[in-house]
Parts: sequence; structure tokens; C-alpha cells
Amino acid sequence: MGKEINCSVLRTSLKEVTKRFYKSDKTVVVATFTLAHFEGEWKFGTCLKTEPYKEGDAEMPHLENEMRKLAIEEAARAVKDVKEMNGWLRIEALDVTKLTFLRPDGHPGPYMFPNPFANGIKEGVPNDCVHWCMPRPIDTWNAILLELMKKWKDE
Repeated sequence: MGKEINCSVLRTSLKEVTKRFYKSDKTVVVATFTLAHFEGEWKFGTCLKTEPYKEGDAEMPHLENEMRKLAIEEAARAVKDVKEMNGWLRIEALDVTKLTFLRPDGHPGPYMFPNPFANGIKEGVPNDCVHWCMPRPIDTWNAILLELMKKWKDE
């Protein structure tokens, strides 16, 4: 049997937010887990991922998929808690896990530093596969969030 994933931080945070703001017109958006794409042990080295995965190229890791499910479940639990308190705080899950999984090319590359090639092109260009600061995947998340917000306006 695998280890149980502990989501107590998310659960505790959402419980506190629902307790304090259940009668407010605020909105809480919980983003699901984003993936790093380095393979093996990564020591701030060069990542060879330059294109999105195609369907079937890779399988999402079990742990990351479980963490995604937990975030969605905790958001749903918080929605239920608000309803039981006769509140109207809006809670949504922004599911970005599969999007980040399919975009290993979206991590910052040499441009995380100003003028990365000012002194010539280095043999190995560092890439940060853990942080998501580049356009493409993040722009997509923002577009999805905007669509969620448009939906709220119509409710």
C-alpha cells in the first residue's frame, strides 16, 4: 500500500477561509499541483524539453496526479462546508496539472537572467524546471481563470 498524501495544509487553510468569509462575496481559487519536468536528479542544469508532449508521449506521475485530485476534493469539500453554513463564498478549483504536465517546454530557460548570451553561448544553458515564469502555460492558466470569472458574472 502506498503512502497516504497529507493535504492538511490545504484543508486547514480552506477551513479557516470558509469559517471567516462564508458570508462574503469573495472568491477563492485553488490551483491544482503543477509539475516539474526534469528527469532524474536535477542540479540546475540544462533541460532538453523544447516542445510540448503529444498525447501518449508520457504518463503523468502517480504522486502528482494524486495531489491534483486532493486539491479538487478539498475545494469541493470547502464548497459543501460553505453551503452547510448557508454562506455564499465562491470556491473554485483551477485544474492546471495536466496542462503543466503536457508543457515541459514552458519552464524558464536562459532568459531567467538578463542578457544571458552577453558573454557568448555557454555549453550548458541552465533551465529552471520547477518554476513557471514563462508565457505559454501561464498564459493558458490566465485565460482559463478569465473564463471562470466571466462565468461568475453570468451567475
